[in-house]
Amino acid sequence: MSEQLRMLILEDSEDDAALLLHELKRNGLVAYHERVDTAEAFRKALAQGEWHFILSDYRMPGFNALEALAILKESGADLPFIIVSGKIGEDLAVAAMKAGAGDYVMKGNLSRLVPAIQRELREADERRRRREAEEALNNQFRQITTIFDSMNAVVSVADMVSHELLFMNRFGALLVGEEWQGKKSYEVLNYNQSQCSSETLVRNGEPRSPHVWEYQNPVSGRWYQCIDKAVYWPDGKLVRLQIGVDISERKEIEQMKDEMISAVSHEMRTPLTAMLGFTEYLLENEVDPLQLRNYLNTIHKETERLKDLIGNFLDLQQINARMTTYRMRPVDVCMLIRDAAGLFALDAGGSRLVMECPPDLPPVQGDEARLHQALTNVISNGLKYSPVETRVTVGAETAGDQVVMRVKDEGCGIPVELQEKIFEKFYRIDNSDRRHLGGTGLGLALVREIVTAHGGRVWVKSEMGKGSTFYISLPKAG
Repeated sequence: MSEQLRMLILEDSEDDAALLLHELKRNGLVAYHERVDTAEAFRKALAQGEWHFILSDYRMPGFNALEALAILKESGADLPFIIVSGKIGEDLAVAAMKAGAGDYVMKGNLSRLVPAIQRELREADERRRRREAEEALNNQFRQITTIFDSMNAVVSVADMVSHELLFMNRFGALLVGEEWQGKKSYEVLNYNQSQCSSETLVRNGEPRSPHVWEYQNPVSGRWYQCIDKAVYWPDGKLVRLQIGVDISERKEIEQMKDEMISAVSHEMRTPLTAMLGFTEYLLENEVDPLQLRNYLNTIHKETERLKDLIGNFLDLQQINARMTTYRMRPVDVCMLIRDAAGLFALDAGGSRLVMECPPDLPPVQGDEARLHQALTNVISNGLKYSPVETRVTVGAETAGDQVVMRVKDEGCGIPVELQEKIFEKFYRIDNSDRRHLGGTGLGLALVREIVTAHGGRVWVKSEMGKGSTFYISLPKAG
């Protein structure tokens, strides 16, 4: 060990340097050494060699130990620095210790020199080991951070007791904002802390198996599957690691599946039952031509109804899957209204369906077939949900750079709290006035998807007992 030591001596006297070397050798401490006595030589020696410790006189011509300590600090080297001086005042000794000297030894009492060197070497070795351990932990933390930052999931670490956030990955910070430091994890991520308590993760001071749970963020409405685990943090204490994966699409698919099953089991079964019943009756019984025509007319209507139900569902699925191609071009709004209203002219009668379209109305930019589909869905609803003796008015007008189409009925109206919900998939207003009319709740959802894809918007204004007006706003062509 002693043969490997390299010592730098800051001393202007060769005799004093020899005295120091003799004292070290006498106590079994042998070290390679180099002597310098100027600031320039000291800087050069620090840059060119790897040293284990430094012995320095306090005063040398044009150079002293405090200046040497400043140079040593500037270099970034962590070396034991011991002052060996023939005479030094208490104030100078205190100043040297504050500047970074490990010890000072009087030349008249060199018996303290070797123990001081050995102590400083041990402390330097401990500092080196501590730095290496900290650097290893920092490297490990950087690797973990890199992995977590690459995940499309919210990854957070929080104190097990106080719930204070200690870490948030890049994906999580983008969702919750950069000001998460020091805040409670359940406040930032908007979940009830009782859903996964500390007792769930730790037993008798040891981590338990990961806990998996789900929650819906009340602010964003998104669903997350959380995996919580107690792990050891670099400082040695147990912390809560939480990984939240967005499962909103899965939840939506599950909900759509349940709603689709409900729709199929009720709404789609109804026309099938009617078609099957009338077909079986015609196969087993002789009927007169007039009765046959009525039965066939009923079968035809139920077939059309079933076709519309399936068509709306498939169209909505195509739009949601981004599989629909829109052929955008200028569309004459008055012609669009006439064509859509014309489909209902026979059933609505001559006076029930009213059209109001100014002749100078500008065209809109859109896919004519899809806009026709959206408008017919709204007109169909207006006719379906209003008494047969009332009118349904279809019209349009300009509003700035938009053309706004409207369908006004004189039905029972829609409650204010439901006027946004009716555009959700499978949503139906379940009351006695409407329940007998059926429907899967897909028509208005399809309308909103089509209008949104055109850069427009759809909304409704309604007053209970006085009817509803649906609006479709679309950008003008060009």
